[in-house]
Amino acid sequence: MFRIKICGIRTEADLLAVSRSGADAVGLNFHPSSVRYLAPEESAPVAKAAHGLGLKTIGVFVDQPAESIAATCERLNMFACQLHGTQSPDDANWLIRRGIRVIKAIRLPTHELNPEIICRAVRNWHEIGCPLLFDAEVGLAGGGQGARLDWEAIGEWRRTHEQVAHIQTSFWGLAGGLKPETVAEAIRFSGTQAVDVASGVESSPGRKSAEKILQFATAAFTAWEVVRSELPPEPSRD
Repeated sequence: MFRIKICGIRTEADLLAVSRSGADAVGLNFHPSSVRYLAPEESAPVAKAAHGLGLKTIGVFVDQPAESIAATCERLNMFACQLHGTQSPDDANWLIRRGIRVIKAIRLPTHELNPEIICRAVRNWHEIGCPLLFDAEVGLAGGGQGARLDWEAIGEWRRTHEQVAHIQTSFWGLAGGLKPETVAEAIRFSGTQAVDVASGVESSPGRKSAEKILQFATAAFTAWEVVRSELPPEPSRD
């Protein structure tokens, strides 16, 4: 789906910074109350420029109806939509039947977690099989507040769900409290293969920093290389 998504992109200068960092996806925020909100009249040129740079565009929607989400995604030729509100599995299925990729953001509490809490949070979404994105529950803000999750508990959940076929999902990623200084630790403890960041790469709320974007992507790629180097060698088939 994606490896590194920089969320809340609003300008073509931000897009260039993302492209140069090696990140492969950007999030366009269509939640009006967000500081990173992208107004409809601004979205088309940003989406077009992202496509020209080979970046995947993912629309972030908080509680908009499925019909409105579909219209925006189709108008802007979005790679996928990210459901970040109270949309139901039925809404997701409707969008998927419409030919729109769906990522479901799972809001988890920021206090100490355990695998069972996470299993309950994702249970209704496994039958759909859509990718999941774990983010912090921050109330009406809908994300992008820099609140971190219990990465160790998510790692325990990953090891559990990888062993139980009926709760497997094809893809999941991690958001919430990530920044250049913490993303390596988050990857190491959680085992995630995808990361999503908004406030962690900003110089001020809603204003992206090209330097922080590069630092974040570099730290993530380095962490994945370290994790890969620590894996035991595959058994010989000779």
